[in-house]
Amino acid sequence: MRIIHNLGILSASKEANDNCGFLLANKIGGYCSFFNKPTSRYHGFFYFDSKSMKMHKFLESIEIVGRDNIDYVKNGFYFAERKKHDVIESFAMPKGFNSLIYELDSENKIDIALDCKEAFDNREWGRFYDIFEEGGCIIAKFTKKTDLKEDSTGGKEESSMYLAIRSSNNFYEKNGRWVERYYIDDEKRNSPPFKRFIYNALRLKGKKFVFSISKNKNSAIKESEFVFKNLDDLKQREKEHFFNMLKNENIKKVITNEKISKEIKIAYVNAANSLNNLVVEEKGNNNLFAGLPWFFQFWSRDSLVALKSLYKINKNMAEKILLNYLELINNDGRFPNLIGDHNSKSLGSADAIGWLFLRCWHLIGKINKDKEAINSIKISMYWIKQSKLAGAKSIKGYIKRCNSMISKKENEYYTMLYAVENALEKSINCLLKFHTKDGFDSNEPMETWMDTDFGNDDRKGARIELQALRLNMYGLGFELTMNHKYKILENALKLKARQKFWNGKILADGLDDWTIRPNIFIASYICPELLSQKEWETCFENSLNSLWLDWGGLSTIEKSNPLFTENNTGENNRSYHRGDSWFYLNNLAAMQLHKIDNKKFNKQIQKIINASTEDILWKGCIGCASEISSAKEFSPTGCFSQAWSNAMYVEMVDEIFK
Repeated sequence: MRIIHNLGILSASKEANDNCGFLLANKIGGYCSFFNKPTSRYHGFFYFDSKSMKMHKFLESIEIVGRDNIDYVKNGFYFAERKKHDVIESFAMPKGFNSLIYELDSENKIDIALDCKEAFDNREWGRFYDIFEEGGCIIAKFTKKTDLKEDSTGGKEESSMYLAIRSSNNFYEKNGRWVERYYIDDEKRNSPPFKRFIYNALRLKGKKFVFSISKNKNSAIKESEFVFKNLDDLKQREKEHFFNMLKNENIKKVITNEKISKEIKIAYVNAANSLNNLVVEEKGNNNLFAGLPWFFQFWSRDSLVALKSLYKINKNMAEKILLNYLELINNDGRFPNLIGDHNSKSLGSADAIGWLFLRCWHLIGKINKDKEAINSIKISMYWIKQSKLAGAKSIKGYIKRCNSMISKKENEYYTMLYAVENALEKSINCLLKFHTKDGFDSNEPMETWMDTDFGNDDRKGARIELQALRLNMYGLGFELTMNHKYKILENALKLKARQKFWNGKILADGLDDWTIRPNIFIASYICPELLSQKEWETCFENSLNSLWLDWGGLSTIEKSNPLFTENNTGENNRSYHRGDSWFYLNNLAAMQLHKIDNKKFNKQIQKIINASTEDILWKGCIGCASEISSAKEFSPTGCFSQAWSNAMYVEMVDEIFK
């Protein structure tokens, strides 16, 4: 099978033996992801309910009758295409609609398999499908009832959902067969159940199909009708949205950079596009999914880590997210790990608050540059006013418009800086009271990004990246207020951190914990002033000896540690933060190695770039940056499209090739 990335003159293709797929999203939380074979419960077409913050699957697979093998899968960025023998099928998800557009280049019969369920609900019993015609559509109604085989009650209706199908041909047959599926990818990641009965519901015939999901039957019917009638216009709109993104100055800068290879350029556009597709734009729910398929929640840490890159490609959304987080600070100086209506939203997050203010630093830097531009305009306007033409009606109108624009921008910047300052002061005061011990930022078990426990390894205490984040907050506090108490706090913590964490060779991962972990690279990224450039060089060199993986990544714990696990253990936490290599952190590390000594660390930098590029272009869910890989060998796995993996690839390319 051939993988193709279709980006005009930047197109690339390669033969692959893996079970590859694609992922499309609709910007309101829903997504579809289809692979050569359905090897995971998370393949299919999904609907996101923003009120309950739950993801629901409905459509399991679409199969062309008599044509199984895939000749190629093409990533069109705003659509996907596959060829099966002599038939070409294409997929698109118009933004703002819970609909999937599916087209064939010739009329064929297709089989539709359904598996309607809340994404994490794997109960087998009490599933009922009703197939009928209404409103010019074929309707599949799903009803979930309790069953005494699995529940405390029997026959109680829990929920219902509708799939409206509209096609170019009204032909359909009811297959009505329950078929057992074996999900080999779920088995590999220790995510039971590995087998499940799905419902082979229908056989359809046609060239064009629209599948629309809703909890309301009439809404599903109306949406399917609208999408079908406006199919070409909606596809054109998706094309225009994508090409407008390509006009972004940051993306254009990369695409036109002759020093960057074609493969890296294509991977960069893919990473930017995939990150943007994880945005959820709904009234009251403007945020960023941590990843798809199963991190379809708003994880504060993940969103804020990814925010710098999102700002480059979707400035307005990034600012909305940042300002929203400024209003969510709790009375202990932090905010929840998960934002929204979640059962687990009370989970502690020690580092998210620090990432918020690190991103505020970056925003303030852009505001200061804009202020310089405004001052330049003011000077120009001053001289225009002094000119002989100043009395002309057109000049007066021009000056009035400029004054209005300047006033609006200055008020906007004042409001934003005021909000940042107030939130920062509140946060620091509360953190000093509730989360500071002996001057260090202190966390409870599993409150850092390494948030799993195995073998009593939970990272409780004072951790290196948290000290860097706190130092950054103190620095920002002084920058905004010129209050010397923040400078005193900053200098005192920097001195203590150097005394307790730095031994002249490596930085400790935590207070009295000299385990070597890649969190030193996060500390360097956040607070480069903690060590001198020469000290960082020494620290990186000594740490890489223990962490480096020859395929082009970093282990999450030194390879000599008894807890090191070289093969990914899936949903078993053993390897997750004790061996598995995280693409976001690899990309971040490459940036820091480049900043310190790009010649000395050139081998590691290039291998990280190559591995991350290979992952995005040719592995798993093509066009998306994966979550992790086993330490032993390059084998991307975990979440198909991880927000901070995509974001850090964008940031890495921007930094290294600027």
